[in-house]
Amino acid sequence: MTTQAASPRVTVTLTRAINKIDAGLDFLYRILGYICGTMLLLLGLYITYQVIVRKFGVGPVLGNQELIGGYILAFAGTWAFSYSLRTGSHVRIDVLLPLFSRIHPYMRSTADWLALASVGFFGLITAIKSWEEVAESKCIRTNAEGICEPALSNTYLIGNFLPELWLVQMIVAVGFSMLAFTSFQWMLSMIVRGLLEIWHKSSGGDIAELAQEQTVQEAAAGV
Repeated sequence: MTTQAASPRVTVTLTRAINKIDAGLDFLYRILGYICGTMLLLLGLYITYQVIVRKFGVGPVLGNQELIGGYILAFAGTWAFSYSLRTGSHVRIDVLLPLFSRIHPYMRSTADWLALASVGFFGLITAIKSWEEVAESKCIRTNAEGICEPALSNTYLIGNFLPELWLVQMIVAVGFSMLAFTSFQWMLSMIVRGLLEIWHKSSGGDIAELAQEQTVQEAAAGV
């Protein structure tokens, strides 16, 4: 009797822990999304200023907008992937999903799982290739003293400073690594939560308790 009474409390505690992990990650993704969005907004204002200045000659031309824009897009265009995925603000093609729902109730969820798995696979493969590029650019050749020389950009950023390419490539690699982590962590979280729900129900617990925990987590995470 004691074991049966303890099982629902265990599943509720474990579900609450998983929800807190998800909420913490969602909070991090949201902060990164806001930062990336702000950077893209500032980039748009910067390019607009450059166009006006070049057109009408009303102020100093700052230059390097292509290089700076590329660096900002490398960061903002990849580090916001996790936020877009978790909030559903990414582009989806849902033409066949209503058809799947009519054929069988599980076909819709299967399609969602395949889509999430494909995003994770894409992020993982791209991250691996990006990290390989980082390693290659960090030591593109060895000089006479046996010291590795990194690959440099062919455009000066400030003065005579040529940035090392591996720094920008590492930013992209981290962004795709986060995308892969978000996809697979999300899938694992759903699997574990589903198993806990089965355990909770078989132990005589009320499913409404777990549903309430999930609702609280989504409200706190803002997803």
